[in-house]
Amino acid sequence: MELSNEDRRGLQRAGAAASEYNATMFAVEEVLNSDMNTAWVGVVDSVQTGSGESSGVANVTPLVAHTDADGQSLPMSSIPALPYTRVQYGIAALIIEPVPGDRVACVSCKDDISNVGPGVTRPQRPGSYRKFDQSDSVIVGAVHTKAPEVFIRITQDKKIYIKAPAGYTLETDADVEIKAGGTVTVKAPQITLDGDVKITGGLEVGTISSSGGVTMNTPSVHMTGNLSVDGHIHGN
Repeated sequence: MELSNEDRRGLQRAGAAASEYNATMFAVEEVLNSDMNTAWVGVVDSVQTGSGESSGVANVTPLVAHTDADGQSLPMSSIPALPYTRVQYGIAALIIEPVPGDRVACVSCKDDISNVGPGVTRPQRPGSYRKFDQSDSVIVGAVHTKAPEVFIRITQDKKIYIKAPAGYTLETDADVEIKAGGTVTVKAPQITLDGDVKITGGLEVGTISSSGGVTMNTPSVHMTGNLSVDGHIHGN
C-alpha cells in the first residue's frame, strides 16, 4: 500500500489516560515499541559480496513503515551493511547470494555487533550502547520469493531434481563415483569423454566411428552386424 497522509491511526488506545497505571503502561509500551526491534521484513536495495567466496552484506529498507504521533505513515530509510547468513558449517557451504529486490527476514541483535566482523571468533565488546537496533540486524532468509529459474528440489518421495538452464559443472580433485540400483541414463545430442575409458562389463553399441586406430585384445569378437575397416567389409 502506498504511503499516504490520509492513512492516520492514533497511537494512544482508549483508556490509556484513565488511571496512573494505564498511563505508565502506555509510556512503557511506547518505549518498547519504538526502541526495541525484534524481527522485521525488508527489501534488499544493494549487495556487497565478501572477499573470495565469503558472505557479505546488504542494504535493506524495512517494508513496514513507522508512524508519527498523528498516525501518519513515514518514509523508511535504507539500513546499510546488514550481514546475510549462508548455509555453511566449517568449509562446507551452499553459496547463494541475495540480489536487489529480494524480500528478506531480518533479526535485530540485542547488542551492537559492529565489532563482530569477518574472521572474528572470540567475544568482543559491543560497538556502542545501543540495544535491539535495526542497524544490528542479520538477514536470516528470504520471504515471499518469486519463482526460481535455477534450483535444487528435494521432495518427500526421496528424489532430488536439479535445474540449471545455463549449465552445470561438477569439479573435484579426487574420484567421482555414481551408484545406482537401476539403469543410469545420459541423454545429450553429443557426449564427449576426454580421457581413457575402462569398461569391466559388457558393451552394446549401435555404431562405432574412429578417427584413429582401433585395437581389440580379445580372442574372439561377436558381431550382429557388419564391420567396415578401410572400405573392407566383414560380415558376421
